[in-house]
Amino acid sequence: MRLKNILIAGMASMMSVTSCHSVLDVEPTQSQTAETYFSSSKEAQQALFGVYEKLRSDYKNTVPNSNPILEAALGDDAHIGGSPDGNDMLSLQRISNFEAFTNSATALAEWSKCYGAIQRANTLLANYDQINFVAKDGDLEKTILGEATFLRAHFYFELVRYFENIPLILDPLEGDSWTSITQADPKDVYAQISKDILTGIAFMTDEVEPEFEGQLTKYAAMAELVKVYMFYTGYYNQESLPVVGSNPITKDAIIDYAEQVINSGNYALEENYADLFNENGNFSKEAIFEITFVNTGSGHWGDWSFGSIFCQMAGPREHSSARFAPGWGIFSPTRELEAQFEEGDTRKAATIVYAKELIDLTGKTYELNYQFTSMHANKYTTHFWNKASSETPLNWGQNYHYLRLADVYLLAAELYVDSNNGKATEYVNIVRQRAGLDPLTSVSLEDIYQERRVELAFEGHRYFDVLRRGLSVAETELTTENYQLVPPTDTDDIYISKEGYNFTGDVSPNGDPSIFEVTFDPSKKGFLPIPQYELDLHSELKQNSGYN
Repeated sequence: MRLKNILIAGMASMMSVTSCHSVLDVEPTQSQTAETYFSSSKEAQQALFGVYEKLRSDYKNTVPNSNPILEAALGDDAHIGGSPDGNDMLSLQRISNFEAFTNSATALAEWSKCYGAIQRANTLLANYDQINFVAKDGDLEKTILGEATFLRAHFYFELVRYFENIPLILDPLEGDSWTSITQADPKDVYAQISKDILTGIAFMTDEVEPEFEGQLTKYAAMAELVKVYMFYTGYYNQESLPVVGSNPITKDAIIDYAEQVINSGNYALEENYADLFNENGNFSKEAIFEITFVNTGSGHWGDWSFGSIFCQMAGPREHSSARFAPGWGIFSPTRELEAQFEEGDTRKAATIVYAKELIDLTGKTYELNYQFTSMHANKYTTHFWNKASSETPLNWGQNYHYLRLADVYLLAAELYVDSNNGKATEYVNIVRQRAGLDPLTSVSLEDIYQERRVELAFEGHRYFDVLRRGLSVAETELTTENYQLVPPTDTDDIYISKEGYNFTGDVSPNGDPSIFEVTFDPSKKGFLPIPQYELDLHSELKQNSGYN
């Protein structure tokens, strides 16, 4: 039974942890209390599945909130797009322009999702000593503890990268204690993340049985620790990563973790890059940390669908063919991303699909999206092979590869670039060879950043790769000024809609190129606002810099 199916089965029976006052209140409200619920490995597993389930909680009350969605909005690989009038996904539009309101629905949904997962993990960990594991459980006592602790770290990493100044809560809150919480120093949050990940590495399994595809291993924890190190040391200009109660993690130690992942024998690059994102992509041999989705499940628009809304968002509007089902026209690739691909790079076709290709399939145009660039994202989208259930268009069963081997190769190359350029070049060339490109004789940091951008577009990493290089770099990279509309490549009538818009070039209905422009605001330091809802409830919380 695959983990994706276990998650569905576990949903009905796991102990629910809900919020009475705010998302930071973790008092259970079911008839069973934590004191009576946790008794055996069965309950422990069900509680763990509840934490896993929040990984794929990618929208809340119709508000999208997953990492690839937020990262695509903040980064420079995509425009938000949406309905032609520009009034779609306004919360994401404001985030994309670095003009988020303090009452941003998107920020609140992200905050709620992560703390909801942390609530579940904390409740399991706080009651762990009372669980009666027996001999037949084998290694479950260790692996459940390791996975729950690592998942708590994962959600804290997501929170601290998006909000920076967050409460650090490690135990269930009781009574009115939730009202007096405060924000932790970011260094302390990172130190706890490091400690939790090291616990995960110590206790998690090193290999997953086929029937448990999707379960996280210690190598997922190692790979994420590398990501944590790279962001923390880069953004805060530090030499090492702090750890609660232990010595800081050094660059040499992080290189060792990256090498353990690379040399584990558990992972290998897919021979064909496109196979990561087509019907062969789920449970890829390259995926280290994979978030599972299924194309069946709830048909309502709450928080209980089992599919990926990211796919629905990216699909072309009102286009239907043997290749794509209709989507919402969000995340149009930018012209800047298009220009990054070298001639002959096989990753380009797997990343971007042109409107011309889709019109050639059907012989007709479809509905424009706002900020139309004649391109659509081609990785996570409404692939017809994976058509959602008929109940709603929400249930797309394409898994999300949060961490994969190529990412670790490139992070390791970055770590080696100054001290062992030969090894750095070797790792970059391994990735380039798969893309059909000639090898480089040596690499620079800029070469690696470039390779990361084209390798990992639309996978939730580009924005943080820019931000960790400093606010001045972020301002240069993420600001788009004096945009020039790209003219059509073809003038045949088939590519021109009845309204007179040519689908093979940029389209701004009023001819205004400024809709494609963005200004990064360094006063906000690259972070989202602390949700106003939480500030109103918690008098000790302070708003982030740059927000009124």
